[in-house]
Amino acid sequence: MWGIISSTFLGIYCLISVYIARRGWSVLKASKKIIQRIYWFCFGILVLAFPITEIGQGFIPLINKVWISTCGWYSMLAVVYIFFFLLLADLVQLLDKYLRFVPKVIKHHNRTPLIIGCLILLLVFSTLTYGTYNAQNPVITRYELSVDKSAPSLNQLRVAMISDIHYGKIVDVQRLNKMVNSINELNPDVIVIDGDICDSTVNQQEFQQLLEAFKQLHSKYGVFAVPGNHDRWARDDNQVRLMKEAGVNVLRDQYIKVENSFYMIGRDNPSRRGGGNTEGRKELGDLTKGVDSSLPLILLDHQPLELETAQQNQIDLQLAGHTHEGQIFPGNLITKLVYEIDWGYLKKGNYNLIVSSGYGTWGPPLRIGTHSEIVCATIRFK
Repeated sequence: MWGIISSTFLGIYCLISVYIARRGWSVLKASKKIIQRIYWFCFGILVLAFPITEIGQGFIPLINKVWISTCGWYSMLAVVYIFFFLLLADLVQLLDKYLRFVPKVIKHHNRTPLIIGCLILLLVFSTLTYGTYNAQNPVITRYELSVDKSAPSLNQLRVAMISDIHYGKIVDVQRLNKMVNSINELNPDVIVIDGDICDSTVNQQEFQQLLEAFKQLHSKYGVFAVPGNHDRWARDDNQVRLMKEAGVNVLRDQYIKVENSFYMIGRDNPSRRGGGNTEGRKELGDLTKGVDSSLPLILLDHQPLELETAQQNQIDLQLAGHTHEGQIFPGNLITKLVYEIDWGYLKKGNYNLIVSSGYGTWGPPLRIGTHSEIVCATIRFK
C-alpha cells in the first residue's frame, strides 16, 4: 500500500517539477548563459533534494542527520507551493482574458514575468517561515461540555489533553519541557496523552529525557496515556514499565476507575506499525464489560475511529488525535474527506468527541493552515 502511495506521489512530484521547470525556462531562456546555468543548478538542487534524502536515508549515513532530512522536506514543500502560486498566476491570467482587469502597462511589460517569479519565491519563503513559527508556538484550545451523568464527589473535571508530541529530533527536550510547563499552568485534574508520544527514531538517552519530563507533570488524578502508531516503545515491556514508573498510566485495552467517580478507558492502537500487539485489539464492548456505565466513561483512542461503536457502548467523551488536521495545506482538505471529524468537537446525543490537531509535527516541521495545540476541556457532570 505504501509503495503505491509513494509511487503515485513521486509521479505527481515529477510532473509538478517539469511544469515549474518549463515555466521558469520560458522566463529565462533569453538570458545570458551563466544565468541559465545558475537556474538549472539551483532548480536541480531544489527538486532533487527531497527524493535523494528520502531514498538515500538507509544507504548514506550523512542523510540520517536530522538537518539534512529536514532540508529535503523544505525543498519538497517549496516545489509544491511554487506550483500552487504558479497555478494561481495562471488563473489570474485566464480571468484577465475575459474580464481585462490587469493594466496593460503591467501585462505587456517585458519584466513582468520575472517580477511575478520573484514575488512567488518571496511568497513561498514567507509561507514556509510562517509555517515553521506556527509549528513551534502551540495554542491552548478550550472546550466546555456537559455529561448527563453524575460523578460522585465531582461537579466538574478539567482535562488537559496532548496528542502527537512526536518527541525526537525535531520536538526536542526543550520543547518537551515547554509543553510540560504549559500543561501544569492549566492546573488540570487529569492529564491525557493520546498517542504518538515519540518518533520511531528515539534512542535510549532521549527516552530517558522524556521520562524525566513526564515526572514533572502535575494533576489531581494522574496522567493517562495510550500508544499511537509511531510508539515503538510500547512494544517493549521494559519501556512500558519505565513509563508507568514515571507516573504515566499506560492503558492498552484497559480501564481504571478513578476516585469511584469516573472511568478512564484506553484502547490499543489499531495500526500494526506500533503500539504493541494491536492485531488482537479488544472490541470496545468486551473491554467495557466490567465498567459501571452509570458513571462517566472517558475513552482514549489515538485515532478518531469507530465512533458509532463508542456511542453504542455509552461512552460519554472520546479523546483522539492522529490526524494532525492535515498539518500542512492542502493536507487538511484530505483529512476532512478521510475522517468524519479531523479536528474539533463533535456531539451526538450523549456522546462527545474531541479530536486534537496535536502538539508536534511529523515529517516537515511546519504547520500551514493548522495549529499545534494543547487541549483543555472542562467537563460538567449532572
